[in-house]
Amino acid sequence: MRFASIFTVLSACFIMACGKPVDTPNPDKPSGGSKMDGLVQLEKLWAETTPFEVSKTRMDIFDKLQGYADGCTSNAFKYMFDYDVNKYSLTVKYDNILSCYDAAFERVLKGLKTMRPKNGEVYIWMLYNMGYVIQTPSMAFAIDVYHYRADELAPYIDFYASTHVHTDHKSEKLMKAMYDAGKPVLSNFYEPQKNYQYYSTGAKDYTVGDCALHTFITRHNNGSTNVPVTVFQIDCGPDTGNFVLMHSGDSNFIASEYDVTLPIDVYIPRYAQSPLEENNIIGKVCEPDYVLLSHILELGHKDISESRWSLELGLERASKLDCKQTYMPFWGEVMIWSNNKLSVLK
Repeated sequence: MRFASIFTVLSACFIMACGKPVDTPNPDKPSGGSKMDGLVQLEKLWAETTPFEVSKTRMDIFDKLQGYADGCTSNAFKYMFDYDVNKYSLTVKYDNILSCYDAAFERVLKGLKTMRPKNGEVYIWMLYNMGYVIQTPSMAFAIDVYHYRADELAPYIDFYASTHVHTDHKSEKLMKAMYDAGKPVLSNFYEPQKNYQYYSTGAKDYTVGDCALHTFITRHNNGSTNVPVTVFQIDCGPDTGNFVLMHSGDSNFIASEYDVTLPIDVYIPRYAQSPLEENNIIGKVCEPDYVLLSHILELGHKDISESRWSLELGLERASKLDCKQTYMPFWGEVMIWSNNKLSVLK
């Protein structure tokens, strides 16, 4: 698959195994301490391109990363969650796409440890899939983070929100770490104790630090995998200029289920299974300034038939949504909200 035309729809996705849960390096291990090419490409993506462009350099990198992802089965990816991290570390280190998955986490974690927005700014980190980490001048929080190392975020975030119970939108390890630390875990399914104040199966408003959260329940779909999905509308507080983020997880985009109460600055929807269902919300229920299309290249899904949407399909869909400023950030990329504008953090 090439990105000569980014709007070409893929007709097939052929998947091969990418690793085994053993402490044995991949035969493609580079010699002399050099990096896996996948990691080289990811670092080049961060250094030389931005989510706000469709340049040849970015498309060439996407082409290579897509190829590495196509060589990773969903089972191989899921081994990371089933086996001891130390036993799996070399498999991650010496696989082209898994090393990218891990490097993105390292970059976000480092940002949480060492960076802090100025007054009026917000940092938006795209971690993986629909997992985002948000930093404000006074707080940090995560939504839908799904990573085998997710619990390492707990000391650096003030709350964790999960839109629904499906595996690729939650981290049980992070939930436990947050609860043990006395920090809020907001969801419609996690109830670690009776009358837990951050659990709700209906619409509910919360205040956590400077953040005011308005939530409401939507449907995932109408099939066998249907579960409730909480949409999070978050006013990030006065020190951000009251920046408003909305994250809808795997919502099914049924307009009548949406209770949007504020103008939305940045909206994070999933790639809809039915083409352009996102536009049932965008431009109709709300008019966000920016849309960050997500749920692309979920390695835990088998193939396109099971919603492992390719980078090319993601770019194609983003180009058709009813928000002119729709973009598709990739793992580890960070954007900054400042002066009512989203740009690259330098």
